[in-house]
Amino acid sequence: MPSPKKNKTEKRLETLAVKTKEQKQAFLEQLPKYPIVQVACEKSGVGRSTYYAWRKDDKAFAKLADEAIKSGTFFINDMAESKLIQNIQSGNNTAIIFWLKNHHKEYNERIVHEHEHNIELEDEDKKAIAKALVNIGLGNILKGYNIDPVEWHKKQERERAEHKKRVAGVLSGADSKKEEEPKKPERMVNISEMMKKIEAEKKMKIIEQPPKRPVKKGVDVKEWFRKRDEEKRRLEGK
Repeated sequence: MPSPKKNKTEKRLETLAVKTKEQKQAFLEQLPKYPIVQVACEKSGVGRSTYYAWRKDDKAFAKLADEAIKSGTFFINDMAESKLIQNIQSGNNTAIIFWLKNHHKEYNERIVHEHEHNIELEDEDKKAIAKALVNIGLGNILKGYNIDPVEWHKKQERERAEHKKRVAGVLSGADSKKEEEPKKPERMVNISEMMKKIEAEKKMKIIEQPPKRPVKKGVDVKEWFRKRDEEKRRLEGK
């Protein structure tokens, strides 16, 4: 029985699969020689994005690529060391110095950074740190600073109790002082007395006012003063 004919899409996919397989093979052949992805991509004509897409979709390809990079790195390192030794043998001072700095302890350039920070903490900060350590179950760390976690916890409880006692004493003292203060009696207001006082103030104000001389023409000055005196005696009750 003859096999069914493949349509154009199937043929195109089959051709693409064959081409992809050939590209992967070419890339894996270049990777051990040049164990750098960018260089291997340029040598095999494969894009970097294509390479990483292959790694994501094809786990077998990713494993082969990692092995090729590891093999190529070992090869390049071995070749570089061989060249370095050749340069040393030929008297190249740069190669000699490089080798000694990396393989001889007397020629190592070591930079040791020692930082010592002395931070003075306030008592409140120390208490907060110690409390946090005890709460999370790391109270044993306090022993490194000659602090017994159990004794510290008891001390904190005593201080807390004393603080509550002091607060209660202050509050009770304030309440008793407030109760002992006598209540001032309310002053009764006498309306009649108030009105008499107001009338008297009005009279005094009128009496104390200096007399004004008449300014209109044709006014008898003597008559004006006489009337003023009569009004004054009337107000005084005479």
